[in-house]
Order: sequence, then C-alpha cells, then structure tokens
Amino acid sequence: MYVYAEYLLIENIIINFIILYVTKKITRTKTSKLRLFIASLVGSTYTLVAFFPSLQFMGKFIIKFSVSILMIILAFNPEKLHQFFKQLSAFYMVAFGFAGAIIGIFYILNNNFNLTEFSFKDFDELVKFLIVGIGVAILLIRYILKFYQIKINKEKFLTNITIGLNEKEAKLTALIDTGNSLKEPISQRPVIIAEYSALECILPEIIRNMYLNKKELDLNFMANVMDEIGDDIRLRLIPFKSIGSENGILVGFKPDSIEVYLDNETKKLTEDIIVAIYNDKLAADEQYNGLLHPEILG
Repeated sequence: MYVYAEYLLIENIIINFIILYVTKKITRTKTSKLRLFIASLVGSTYTLVAFFPSLQFMGKFIIKFSVSILMIILAFNPEKLHQFFKQLSAFYMVAFGFAGAIIGIFYILNNNFNLTEFSFKDFDELVKFLIVGIGVAILLIRYILKFYQIKINKEKFLTNITIGLNEKEAKLTALIDTGNSLKEPISQRPVIIAEYSALECILPEIIRNMYLNKKELDLNFMANVMDEIGDDIRLRLIPFKSIGSENGILVGFKPDSIEVYLDNETKKLTEDIIVAIYNDKLAADEQYNGLLHPEILG
C-alpha cells in the first residue's frame, strides 16, 4: 500500500479540525476558525515525520504530548491554567473517541478474526473507515453530551453585568435565574443577588468591615451602620426563604447604575433595582457570581 504525503496531510488537517471544533463546543471556548485551522495544520505537519527516518526520535511520547499542548495553545490561547487542562482533557477525550470508533468499526466490518493485524488494503478503504468512524464518534459524543445538557444550557443564560456606585464599578458574571423570585418588600422591585467578593471594590469601608467581621446578620449592628452611613448608600433589608433557611435576611442597596451586556446590545437599567449582597459563593464551580432576576430583562 502506497501512502501519499499530500493525502495524509489533508486527511489529518480535516480530522484535527473536527476534533478541535468538537473540543471548542464541549469546553464552550470562544475562538476563530482560522486559529483552529492553524492548529490543525501544525498537528498535521507533525505526522510527516514518518517520512523521514532521521527524525524518528520525534515519535517519542514527550514530543507527541508537546505537539498536542502546542495545538491547544494555538487553537484556544487559554488564559488560565484550569481552562488549559479542561481544553486538553476534552481534546484527548474526543481524539480517543474518534480513534476508538474507527478501530471498532474496522474490526466489526473486517472478516479477519485476527485482532493483531490492523491495516487497510488501499487508500479508498482507509477513507471509508475514516468517514464511518468519524460519523459514529460524533454520534457517540453527542449522546454523551446529553448527560451534561443541564450544565451546557445553564451557560447559555450567563451574562456580564456592571454595577456602578459612587463613581466606582464592579463587574460580575450573572446567571439569568428563572427560579429567582426575590423582590424588595416595599417597592416590589426585582432583586439582583451578588457575591460580596464581587462587590467589595465599590462598597464603603464601614460596610466592608461589617462583612469581614460577619456582622451582617446582627440587626442592632446593622441599624447603627445605617445611621452612620446616612445618604452615602441607601441600604435595604431583604427577607428571603430558601432550603435550610426559612427566615433569611440579605442586605441590599440601590446602585447608581446597572448595565447588562447581552449578545446584541448593552441594556442600561433605569428602574429602581436593588442589589442584594450574598456573603458566600453562589456557584461551586465559580462560573458566576451573581443571580439576575428574569423580570429585569422583560
């Protein structure tokens, strides 16, 4: 069987591009098709080492692993280490899924029972098995991803918001939470819930000290803070109910401005909207640090 370098290169570019594209979808990474193509081309060029006996040392594991790392960097340019490991693990999961599907299809359709032989008669047979194997792999991966559909759908409801107070700004990633029905009891306006750590940069020092000392649930202490702070920030006490907390209290305030960044527009909220301060983590995976009431967006 003859192997033509140009066919091998084109074939690997296509396969690498598909693997990187599926990796992009799984990890929800924003990147361009040009970056995916460049990474695919680099990974495919590496396979040409097989045609040069003097470069056989580049077939070692450390070199192969380094090439895959380079492909991830070129394709996605990860800014954080956890993003890099997430993309790298997804890349190998998809690659092994494709390879396993191709090998599996080969043995199912091959009449030879000898499992030690793995070779194709000609290039046309190779292409046939690649097409069938890739198709089966895509179906398998799509089926597996259904188990993670809730998480993937949740990410579609994430948006960035900016909260302004006393000429300072805090930027948050908020979940548009359809289960959030919290409203300020007097005005009945919807409430945005935000983590204290995200709002710390815009809060007055007296309020920061209150949260650092865990005094936000001390009503007497809160009353003194409200008297002392005066009109600098208009505080609210917002009762709420949740599992494990029948009579909870959140401290809220009315910000000077709120901007919500949607896909096609930036929405500036002009109504009296209250921001409630939550002194804990809203998401275990830290995907978001705010909860946006759906009524705010209409």
